[in-house]
Amino acid sequence: MKFATLALLILVLLVSIVNLATSLGIVDLTSYEYRALGPQQMDEIGFRQLAKENGIEVDEAGKIKFPSEMREEMLKVNMLPYTIKVVENEGWKFVAVTSDNLYLFRKRG
Repeated sequence: MKFATLALLILVLLVSIVNLATSLGIVDLTSYEYRALGPQQMDEIGFRQLAKENGIEVDEAGKIKFPSEMREEMLKVNMLPYTIKVVENEGWKFVAVTSDNLYLFRKRG
């Protein structure tokens, strides 16, 4: 009986040590590359992709001049899910949004 108890305690200790080492980054079982995008970066990515899909040029300064007739189409497009899809098509997976509006993405690295 004492042997079974001792074996279980050792097993719990080993699992705890591996879990701690993994959380501290000492043992790297899976490695991910992370990307954090702010709201302005998300808007820029979304509007650039929308302009690209509609054949609108982006000038050297990065400014996009959408025609006024596209206003209705732009209002119908929900930009946040659209932009998340654009970033996910680049191989990133959406993880979360922080309290300070940073959008976190990750991919295997």
